[in-house]
Order: sequence, then C-alpha cells, then structure tokens
Amino acid sequence: MNRSIIGVGGGILIFAFVLLAFPIAVTGHEAFDLEQEAGLYFIAPALAVILIGGISDDPRVTTIGGAFGNPDVRLERPDARRYVGAPPRLAYHPKEAVACRYCASLIQPDLAQCPRCARARECRSCGRPLGIVLERATCPACARPEPFCNCPHLPPRTLSSPAVGRRV
Repeated sequence: MNRSIIGVGGGILIFAFVLLAFPIAVTGHEAFDLEQEAGLYFIAPALAVILIGGISDDPRVTTIGGAFGNPDVRLERPDARRYVGAPPRLAYHPKEAVACRYCASLIQPDLAQCPRCARARECRSCGRPLGIVLERATCPACARPEPFCNCPHLPPRTLSSPAVGRRV
C-alpha cells in the first residue's frame, strides 16, 4: 500500500465532496448545479486513484534498485547458479561393437555375453558385468540399459590396458 498515492486520491475525493456541498453551503439552495455535477464526476477518478494506491508497493519498503529513493538495495541475486557447462558425453557410441576382454572377439552392443566364450561383457560406463533384462544388456548396479547407466563413469580404456586381449 502506497500511502502517498492514497493521499492524493483522498485529496481528490475531499475536493469532490466539497464541490457537492458547495451550492448548499453557500447559497442554501438544494438545486442541482454545475458544481455538483463536477463533484459527481470527480468521485470516480478519486476512487480509482485510491485503488491504485492500495495495490501499489510502498517505495520506502520495496524499491527497484533505488529508483524510488532506496539506493541500498542490491540488484544481483546472491543465490543465482552459475553455468557449469554441458553434461559429460559418453566416451563410446552406444551402437558400437565391443571387443571381448577374454577372447578378443567382437560383441554386438545388444548382447550381454560374448558369443564365443559365453562370459558376461562389462558395462562400458562403470565396468561391472552386464546382465540381461527384457532382452537388453542392462547394468546390474543401476538397473538401466548400458547407454543410460548412471553409475560413476570410468575413463575410456586404452589399448595398453592389461585386460585387453588377455586370456585368463
């Protein structure tokens, strides 16, 4: 509520009542004069100004960066989040074939076991052995298909890794 705007509206309303009462107080006639008509026309704008003052903010309490006389208000939000960048991309393509770590044969991405040695292949994201759920290769830790695994990701394997192409 802005009291200064309500005060202006109250002043206009008092002026309208003065115009309504003027002919009766001065001349004593209760005839409808031009001043009373003007008083009636001033009542509607007075009520509109009072309504606007009732719904507007008080500049002593809320301001827009000192626009209404309060320069102590800080404009920046202290809890604004900073941009951290795009999420990390997968280190592999989800439809790319994988080499078996035991027999070095290629395994299609929709298979959870090597077709040659029948051992479970590892999830390319977290390294755990995959299982099959609804005919999909699924990570056992998070129960999601391998491309959507949300376990902590491992760095991509290199060819110098001791597990590549080695028989156990």
